[in-house]
Amino acid sequence: MLFDKIELEKNEMIIKTARKHWFIIYTELSLIILFALFPLFCMMVLLSIPLPEKITELFISNSSFIVFGLAAWLLLSSMAAATVWTSYFLDLWVITDRRIIVIDQEGFFNRKVGNFRLERLQDIQVTISGVIPTLLDFGTIRAQTASASESNFESRSLPHPRELQSTIQTAMDERLKAISNDLGLPIE
Repeated sequence: MLFDKIELEKNEMIIKTARKHWFIIYTELSLIILFALFPLFCMMVLLSIPLPEKITELFISNSSFIVFGLAAWLLLSSMAAATVWTSYFLDLWVITDRRIIVIDQEGFFNRKVGNFRLERLQDIQVTISGVIPTLLDFGTIRAQTASASESNFESRSLPHPRELQSTIQTAMDERLKAISNDLGLPIE
């Protein structure tokens, strides 16, 4: 599984994981299914109306090309569905007691894995915009560190973003307390 590939530090524990909201994958897969079935609907409409004899003969004489085109169309639609599923399944936020690990799958063979330590976290911004995201409670989380802007992480369509923000901030507070205790510094 995907968690086998994540190397945790000694005594590091996973607090929470998050993938995109279920509504996103259902919407994308529904559009792909409609896209895949479009030529079949067109063929059914053409078969239901009376056509001139020349057009009927043209369809019959080129039926192998039509079947090949439909098969290619369905193959491309299947590949699009596989791409959507792969992206959904492999895109992941892993929140541990020491860091946040962000895995972003781009296509089939390109994966970005980034992480940053909780003590370096400067800001967590949650954005929920739109009626459907508000009703279904999903949105964008942007985590920023003090370093360059390349180290900022942003994921769209994560479920329950305010809960994730709260979990991250609680883990960050606990981490800062643990570091302060280890260094013998007073806790504010």
